[in-house]
Amino acid sequence: MFGKKGNGGKKPTKQHFRRGKSTNKGHPTYIYAKVGNELKYVGITHAEITDGTKNIKLDKNPNPDDNKPSYIRPAPDKADISKFGRRLPTWKFAETDKGKVKSVIKKDKDKKT
Repeated sequence: MFGKKGNGGKKPTKQHFRRGKSTNKGHPTYIYAKVGNELKYVGITHAEITDGTKNIKLDKNPNPDDNKPSYIRPAPDKADISKFGRRLPTWKFAETDKGKVKSVIKKDKDKKT
C-alpha cells in the first residue's frame, strides 16, 4: 500500500509513527506518505472526541508502554515535515486496527487535489 510506484506523484516513504511538535498539538501521528516537504498523517489521541468530531477507537493502543484507550482521527491531514518530532520506533498497530487506519487513509486518496 505504501511506497509503490504509480502512487500519484508521492515519494515512496515507509510508514511510521512520529511525535508531532507544533502540529497535532504534540500528539503522536502515523505518517503514511511524503509529498514534497509535507508529511501526510493520521492523528492519534486518547480523546474520544476532538473538536466536536468523534474519533475511531482502536482495539489496542499502538504505544507498547500505554494501556489507556487510544483513538485515531477520522480524517487524514498533512503538515510540513518541520512540524514533526522524533520517530517512535517501538509503536505499531494491532492487526485488528490496520483496517481502520487504511479506511482513514483511503479518504485522502479518494480526494482530488
